[in-house]
Amino acid sequence: MAEAGTIAPVPGDSSSTPQVHKSDYTENPPSETKVEEAPRKKTKYGQPPVLDNVKLRARTTFVPAGLQAFLRLPSGMVKQVTLERGKTVSIGKFGSFQADEIIGRPFGPTYEIKQDGSLEVMNQDVAEALVESEATNENIFDDGESQSLSYEDIKALKESGASGREIIQKQLEGNKSYELRTAYSQEKIMKRKESKHLKFFTPLPPDLFTVATYNFERSPEKVRGMRADALAQCLSFSNIQAGGKYLVVDNIGGLLVGAVLERMGGSGSVHLIHDADSPPALELMPHYNLTESHVQGVLRTMHWAATESRWTLPSHMAEELARVYATEREKNRARKKRAGIEDFLATRQQFFDGEFDSLIIASPYESYSMIHRLLPYLAGSANVVVHSPHLQPLVEVQARLRANPAFINVSITEPWLRRYQVLPARTHPDMTTSASGGYLLHAIRILDSDEDFSSST
Repeated sequence: MAEAGTIAPVPGDSSSTPQVHKSDYTENPPSETKVEEAPRKKTKYGQPPVLDNVKLRARTTFVPAGLQAFLRLPSGMVKQVTLERGKTVSIGKFGSFQADEIIGRPFGPTYEIKQDGSLEVMNQDVAEALVESEATNENIFDDGESQSLSYEDIKALKESGASGREIIQKQLEGNKSYELRTAYSQEKIMKRKESKHLKFFTPLPPDLFTVATYNFERSPEKVRGMRADALAQCLSFSNIQAGGKYLVVDNIGGLLVGAVLERMGGSGSVHLIHDADSPPALELMPHYNLTESHVQGVLRTMHWAATESRWTLPSHMAEELARVYATEREKNRARKKRAGIEDFLATRQQFFDGEFDSLIIASPYESYSMIHRLLPYLAGSANVVVHSPHLQPLVEVQARLRANPAFINVSITEPWLRRYQVLPARTHPDMTTSASGGYLLHAIRILDSDEDFSSST
């Protein structure tokens, strides 16, 4: 759907089947829902235990079994693999290893794959100032004549079982110009040779930066140009923290809502508003390897139609709640279905209770219509954050929000990210970088004189 233009209609209609999701809340449905209901019991879903610091850190500290993991290869690319005990993990031309060798080890260190398939922590040289010499690269020409080893010679060394370090040593000994180069040039050559002939990888923790960077580099259009720094600024502008209450509109596969849940650490509530009758796929959220305590009792989903006060339950749901079962067997068979409907009504009631601390949007739909729909349910001083890969749609929204007395400090920013090489006497920015990580609109919602200020305190 186009992002610019007139206000787009909100997806969903009164005949849509709502998303059913378990909830801790047991309030009655809102008064606008005109459904004759039989007396029913409260659901028995308790609040999951709050994660302590040790449990929160364990997810990004040690490599887990049976879950997805990110491996940075010698080429600099990141590969996603699933580590299952007893299985062999292949990383292409860089070798293979047994998953049991890496499961339980810490994230961060670089592991070298030995010839027998075992793993060994690769010693990283400490960055030190190189000793400058009188050597220069002025009279060195990369004409291919300085290397005495041919491709066939290197291939023969590999077939004979020579290790990567032995091959590198042979190449350096056969390079006539190596000793004539500066110390800086020699180090660059050594790093290129290691990335080509050594077999190693680095397991990366499934945190916000790793997940966002992996998906941005792999398919930026799928995440609407949401770069890692842009996602971090979304959480910062929204003031996401444990115990908060947030509204999220995520049409980028769960990348945004997964980051919000990670930041909250299993405490608080997140209402995900979506445009499908069935549960949203959220195919990118599993990349975070969130525990059940991060999600259960925290994430609740609703479709847009259910956000309207005049919306009523579909007939088959209303009939299910009103039905009286004669036998205990029939009651047991219908318990799960009825509990799901009750939980959805409780989730919807919590939505109408309002007092949400922030609204975060990453969606192709027209932004102002979504903000206008959800405005009554935001608390005073709530943050509104919208991410877009294009500037013009946000400029139009900014103009309309500035004319609305319910918002102040309406601004648009462009995140900027550039990597630096940090080495003694060689610190400088990388020569290439990504063009843009999108644009962010931020505003603060205020209460006017006609609203109840005490309700937000």
